[in-house]
Amino acid sequence: MKTALVISPHADDAAAFCGATIAKFADDGWHIILVRVTDDRKDSVGLTVEQTIAKNTEELHAAVKILGVSEIVELGFETDMLADVPLGKLRERMVYLFRKFKPYAVFSFDPFGLYENNQDHVRVAQAVDEAYWIACFDKHYPEHFAEGLEPFSVCERWYFARQLSKVTHYEEVAATIERKIDAVCAHREMMKNTINQYQLQVKTWGKQVRWLQQSKDGDMKPLIGLFLQEQAKGLAQEACWDTEVKLAEAFRLERFGGLEELFQMMAEPLNESEPAPVRAELDHPQEEPTNEIEEAHIIPLDIKERIRIMGHHHLCAGAFDELLKMPVFRIGYASLVDHINPNPDLIVETVYGYGQFCYHCVYFSQDEGRCTSGWKNKLAKDYAVLEHLGLKPGSQTRLEDLQKMLAEKVSYQKLEDFCGPGGPGKCEFYALGVCQKSFAALREKYGIESK
Repeated sequence: MKTALVISPHADDAAAFCGATIAKFADDGWHIILVRVTDDRKDSVGLTVEQTIAKNTEELHAAVKILGVSEIVELGFETDMLADVPLGKLRERMVYLFRKFKPYAVFSFDPFGLYENNQDHVRVAQAVDEAYWIACFDKHYPEHFAEGLEPFSVCERWYFARQLSKVTHYEEVAATIERKIDAVCAHREMMKNTINQYQLQVKTWGKQVRWLQQSKDGDMKPLIGLFLQEQAKGLAQEACWDTEVKLAEAFRLERFGGLEELFQMMAEPLNESEPAPVRAELDHPQEEPTNEIEEAHIIPLDIKERIRIMGHHHLCAGAFDELLKMPVFRIGYASLVDHINPNPDLIVETVYGYGQFCYHCVYFSQDEGRCTSGWKNKLAKDYAVLEHLGLKPGSQTRLEDLQKMLAEKVSYQKLEDFCGPGGPGKCEFYALGVCQKSFAALREKYGIESK
């Protein structure tokens, strides 16, 4: 069972900002833990502080029961005073909770949310965001380790806000929106206080809205339900969904940042690990051949004796030994490399246009049937490389003979001209030093002086 931690500065924030998604997760079997950061001692109208704390806590328990929350953690900070609390103190509590509960997903306010004037929201967002990486360190808060805790990193970070600076994920919540409405309505004292704020503002305007007073005194669900329904419908419209059947909550959902694509290629399941949830915006499995006919064309029957490659990939043939050892290359071309037998007698056939590596490259679109990355530049590089080597389309060369030719004809400077940074034919493996190392090994193998 996976755990989700919901960091709620106040009792009603979780229900109001992500309540329908929480209910959906609970229905899917997640263990949901809600962390209330403050005590909400001032969020009422006409009650004492003690009465307010008791009433808001009672209503919090009623609300989370509606949503399917399994557990509540109370941090007990004074409400509306977090701006005066040292950020490091808040951060330590978040790190502790991450290490203790080991959540797969965390829901919290976005520190980059727009138009946020509640400093409790801002400070919690900042503390949570910094805690994500601090919790991984083995030297931060060693007193945690004395309790038997360990460094830990949250996988999915679900940011919400009054207005997100960037939406990366819309969660479909039509089936659970009514529970969200009921949960928000369960926070009756806090909703009365919210309505009272609007009444005061309208009064300053010199007017009144009778429905506000009627809702505060009686049934709040029509007012709150209308607002939340329209909000969810508007988000579904942003997602380009049919709003007659779908509603949404919006998030900035992040996992590995700029390393997401790399990890998608390289990650493999841990033994006995619970399967990870699939998020359409995050998970991009590589396309595989869809049928035997397509596979027969992409993996020719004679591939162990002959490979057909475009002009500039002849330079890659000089780095086969290094490339085939690299995890990122092996995973990126997994359906191809296991079929290649790079022995001295392997025939390298020169083709004009797409070669065998092209169809397995991440830049090749199976839908469009073409390379999506600088195709004209690649053709120009093909011509330049083949002209330099004295080869033409249709040429057939033993791999050993080709590698010796490369060692003789391609100097370090020429290799940089073909593959180095700044040019139209730049290669990511050159930037990693793979090509330079491989060509140096070829020169040493064939006794050719470096130049």
